[in-house]
Amino acid sequence: MTFSVLMVCTGNICRSPMAQGLLLHRLPESLKPLVSVRSAGTHGLHGNQAEPFAVRAAAAHGTDISEHRARILDSAMVKSANLVLAMENYHLEKINDLLFFGCKYALLLGAFDPQRERPEIEDPYGLPFGAYETCASEISDCLPGLIDHVAQQINRAAT
Repeated sequence: MTFSVLMVCTGNICRSPMAQGLLLHRLPESLKPLVSVRSAGTHGLHGNQAEPFAVRAAAAHGTDISEHRARILDSAMVKSANLVLAMENYHLEKINDLLFFGCKYALLLGAFDPQRERPEIEDPYGLPFGAYETCASEISDCLPGLIDHVAQQINRAAT
């Protein structure tokens, strides 16, 4: 069984591709065969490449997202995921709207960083490179808690 994580932002060209790439990069080797990570956008710019500043910020954190192509979020993606991680409350609303009874396994990515005051991760789109670097760092800060959560879910399913 593969545990599927879906990262969601607005255009699927900045935050969610960075989150996807950074999580894949930081997953322990023991979890890599057990976890799949995808991303999509509530208003995805289907087929577009990741923003050049997002590619650069992700690279500074050790991962290459240059081959990323944006996808538009749909209900099938949400249904096929075990965990859906949104960047903002607005995205959670859109995710919940896709399923008749809402999505009980959709959360804000920022909630996995106990040091964050707000669980939303701001959109760097259209801002200078520093905003993308800050965004990538904020995403990275969420990954230890997220990886622990994913490992717990996999262990729970195995028992």
